[in-house]
Amino acid sequence: MSAARSHPRRAGAIRWGAVLFLIGFAILLLAIISYCLIPGMKAALHATDEEKRHLVAWYRLLLAVVLLILFSGLMLTFRVGRFFLPRPTPAPTRTEYVDAWAESAKRMKVISEDPGNDAADGDKSDRSDDEDDAAAG
Repeated sequence: MSAARSHPRRAGAIRWGAVLFLIGFAILLLAIISYCLIPGMKAALHATDEEKRHLVAWYRLLLAVVLLILFSGLMLTFRVGRFFLPRPTPAPTRTEYVDAWAESAKRMKVISEDPGNDAADGDKSDRSDDEDDAAAG
C-alpha cells in the first residue's frame, strides 16, 4: 500500500475507471456496428467478388483497431504495467527501540523523606537534559 493513499482499497471494491471504460467502449462498439457493419452487410449482398475482398480487408482492419483500443484501454485501466515495471521503493528504515525502563526512570518523580529538601523531589522543570545527565552520572 502506498503512502499517498489515505484509505486502503477493499478487496471487493469496484474499479470505477474500468466500469466507465467498458461503458464507453460498449457505446463505441454500438456506433461502429450501426454506422459501419450493418451498411457493409447490406452492401455485401450485391457486391462482386473483388468488392467483397475489399470489404473483408476493411473489416479486418476495423476489427484490429477495435481490439487494439480494447486491449490498451484495459491495460491502462487496470494498470497491469505495475507488475512488469514496478516503481523503486525506498529502503526500509530501521526501527529504533527505546528502553522502556530507562524512559520510565527519566519520568519518575522521586519523593524525598526530607521535607526541607526541594531539589530532591524530582521537579526537573528548571534544569535541562544535560544537567540531568551530569547530576545522575
